[in-house]
Amino acid sequence: MPRRTDLSDTFCPVGRSAELVGDRAVLLILRDLFFGVRRFEAFQANTGLGPQILADRLKRMEREGVVEKRPYQQRPVRHEYWLTDKGKALFDVLYAMRNWAERWAYSPEENGAFGRAVRYTHRKCGTDVGLSSICPQCGDMLGYGDLKGEMSPALLAEREARVAR
Repeated sequence: MPRRTDLSDTFCPVGRSAELVGDRAVLLILRDLFFGVRRFEAFQANTGLGPQILADRLKRMEREGVVEKRPYQQRPVRHEYWLTDKGKALFDVLYAMRNWAERWAYSPEENGAFGRAVRYTHRKCGTDVGLSSICPQCGDMLGYGDLKGEMSPALLAEREARVAR
């Protein structure tokens, strides 16, 4: 298979950012980080990624300054992964992807049967923000840390089934 072109030194901002966030595994890891997942085993269970791919992407995200490792156990040494400010700034990207998918990626039957996969509530005023980037109640711009996400029963069941495998 031909090797893809490395865009890490292109002047195009979309190409340059796609080098990191254009990777499915990285997006799934970021999704979990935004839901408070910190440990390797939980990432593996939630994403379905193999251990080699997961370890590679976490190392890459660390090299890029998106996450930092913090030890939580000494013998044996085990680490948690925490978002840096650079990583937290990617929230808007994933939130936009989520909003697009909620509007366009499901069939009408899926939307009717399950509703939204994730319901977001503005922490400050408690309003369900729907698919908005601005709180419909208080008018605040919404970003990292401003929202509380609640997975739908369908998404929770899917995640639990994946973990049980």
